[in-house]
Amino acid sequence: MMVRKIPANASGIQYFGRWEKSPAACRCAQGATYIKANFTGHLLMADLIDPGNWWRVSIDDSPFRRFRPQGENTLLVENLAAGKHKVLLVRSTEGYMGISEFRGFSLAPNETMLPPAPPKARSLEFIGDSITAGAKNDGPPDAPYDDIEDNDMAYGPQLARMLNAEYSVLGKSGEGVIHNWDEDWPGHGVHTADRYPWTFYSDKKSPAHHLWNPQNFPIDGILISLGTNDFGDEEHPPAREDFICGYKNLLQTVRQINPHTPVIVIEPVPSWLPPEARHWIKAAVNECQALGDNNLYFIPLNEEKPLLEANDYAGDNTHPLQNGSKKIALYLKDKVAEILGW
Repeated sequence: MMVRKIPANASGIQYFGRWEKSPAACRCAQGATYIKANFTGHLLMADLIDPGNWWRVSIDDSPFRRFRPQGENTLLVENLAAGKHKVLLVRSTEGYMGISEFRGFSLAPNETMLPPAPPKARSLEFIGDSITAGAKNDGPPDAPYDDIEDNDMAYGPQLARMLNAEYSVLGKSGEGVIHNWDEDWPGHGVHTADRYPWTFYSDKKSPAHHLWNPQNFPIDGILISLGTNDFGDEEHPPAREDFICGYKNLLQTVRQINPHTPVIVIEPVPSWLPPEARHWIKAAVNECQALGDNNLYFIPLNEEKPLLEANDYAGDNTHPLQNGSKKIALYLKDKVAEILGW
């Protein structure tokens, strides 16, 4: 098939989230990322090297179609009417599934990329665990874990759309502030404060990791929701001092990279967590505020009553389904807008 190749660094292709860009390819592996472009013609293919992840594509605002990339000739759409079209290409699965490498698009001969639409004037970043990653929100709960994750429908991207903002997601299943879900005590693995500065997710600490430059995708507000996995082991609950110290370290790491960006800390979603989780997270926020961080905020979710009901979860009282994530986003919408002055 004769096609026209469009390189990854073409001016008409827009990238959202944490991408490492080069003339030959753009790569991502932290959480939900996406691409927007406008084009002409009846055909669109992607050169997308990514054997492990699920992606979704929407053409001209059509419902998303889920697919696994097939390399250089990944078919996104064919048999379109002649004329102008737009594409939205979204990575559905989180960073530990591996690096995605996008090398560009292919069009029908004599067709072209068009100037992109202006990006939204606002952008949000979401830092968290499997709940932030959208785990178990896209299929029966007994299906393979990696096959039922739609990060674009987790609470963060839903909230971003409600606030007319672009988004970046850094969600990692099982991750805690000082202790991961499957980690021995004490926890010495990779935690959120370790990986936040990295462009790509890794489960290994190394000085060789590529460091993220926040100027590559400027953020207007950062939302953090962590702590569920720290309290997930009833036999080894975290010590108050250790947990607060770890959360302060996370907040200070985020602040060092984003010195002027509002940071909003959210109580973990599951209501089965002990009240200490909320109290200690709030204490960490208070201590950072006392040290001079005046652009740091806390929003409780379950202080008066549980925000979500049992049928909002994927049968485990931990992972919200898409409607449960919508409830979270609706609850946060006005509160976040007020903090950010939107």
